[in-house]
Amino acid sequence: MKEVTAVLPARNCRPWLIKCLKALSAGTMVPEIIVVDDGSEDGTSQMVKKYWPAATLLTISAHTGYAHAANAGLRLVRTEYAFLIRPDLRPGKHCIENLLGAVKAGNGSKKKDDRAGGVFCAVPLFVKERGAVGRLKADGSLSEKNRETLVVRDGCAMYRMKALEEIGWFDERHFDGLEAFDLSLRAALYGYRTVEAAGAKVRPFAFETGGQEADPEAPSHTDTFHRQLAAGNSAYVFYKNLTPLQRVLGLPLYALADLAAAGSFAGRGESEEYRMALTRGRVLCSLESERRLALDEGVSVYPENLPDASFLGMDEQAEGIYPLFLAEKEFFAPGRMLRYLHIQGLLTRDFRKLIRLFR
Repeated sequence: MKEVTAVLPARNCRPWLIKCLKALSAGTMVPEIIVVDDGSEDGTSQMVKKYWPAATLLTISAHTGYAHAANAGLRLVRTEYAFLIRPDLRPGKHCIENLLGAVKAGNGSKKKDDRAGGVFCAVPLFVKERGAVGRLKADGSLSEKNRETLVVRDGCAMYRMKALEEIGWFDERHFDGLEAFDLSLRAALYGYRTVEAAGAKVRPFAFETGGQEADPEAPSHTDTFHRQLAAGNSAYVFYKNLTPLQRVLGLPLYALADLAAAGSFAGRGESEEYRMALTRGRVLCSLESERRLALDEGVSVYPENLPDASFLGMDEQAEGIYPLFLAEKEFFAPGRMLRYLHIQGLLTRDFRKLIRLFR
C-alpha cells in the first residue's frame, strides 16, 4: 500500500492538470491520486475519467473555492500522508520523497518549548525561471537543511493526516487565499511544526515557456480577485490565531505588510479593490466573533451555505453546498506562552516572506 495520496483541487485548468499528473507519475515516489473538479467548465472530469482511470475523481457541481475543494479531497484520503498540490505546479522528481522524509524526521520529537507534536506539514521551495522563492545558498543552489517556517504559500504541501484531523482542516471562509498560512499558525498553537524541506521543489508551469515571460494562458493566482482575497483574509488570519498581546507586539510588522499590500494595489490602480478587501476582512472577523458569542451562550450557529460562510457572491448551485470546516478563534491560554513567543519569533524572522505573501 502506498504511503502518500496526492490531492489536486482543479478548476478550468485541464492542460496544466495533465502536465501535473504526468509529473507526479514520473517522480521517485508515485502517490495515489485524488482529483477534485471544483465546478470546472472545460471537461476536466471527462479528461480524468478517460486518461487517468486509476485516479479517484470527485466532481463538485459548483465553484466552491480552493479551501472547500481541498477539504473535500482530503476527506477521501486513506493513506497516512497527503500531498496537496495545485495543478498549475510541476513537482520536482524527488519532491514527494523529500517532503515525506521531512515530515517523518520530525515526528515524535521532543522540544524544550513543549512542542511535542512534531512536524505535521512540509512545504517545498517554489522555483521560477531565475531561481527559488525561498532559501538559496550563495551559489544559487537550494539549501540542504530543513527549516521551520510559518509563512507558507498556498498550493503545495505534505500533511500528516492524523495531525490534520486533530488541528482541523482548511477554513472555508478563506475561499482561496492564505489558507495554508492560517493552518500552519493554528498548528503551531497545537504544538506542531511546519518545515521547508531540503531538496523539495516545485515550479509553476507559467514559467516553462522557454523565455523570461510567464505563459499568458497559465492559470494565475496573482490576479486582482486572488490578491483581494489574500488582503482581506490577512486580517482574519491574525484575528483568529494571535492573542491581542501578539498583535500589539507585532504591530510594526503587520502594519508594514499592510502598507506593502496597499502600495501594490495602488500601483495597479486598484485602491477601490483594496478598500473592498479590507471591508471583507472586517466582516469575516465579525462573523467569527458573533458565532463565538452564540456558542458561549449555548446556541449553535452555522452559516447555511458556502456563500454565507465566505461572504462572497457565488452562483445558485453553490448556495446548496455546506462548508465542511470553519475554524474557530483561538483564545489565550497560559500553557501556550512559550508557543506564542516562538510564533512571534518566526514571524519576525521571516517578515520579508510575510510581506510577499500579502502582496
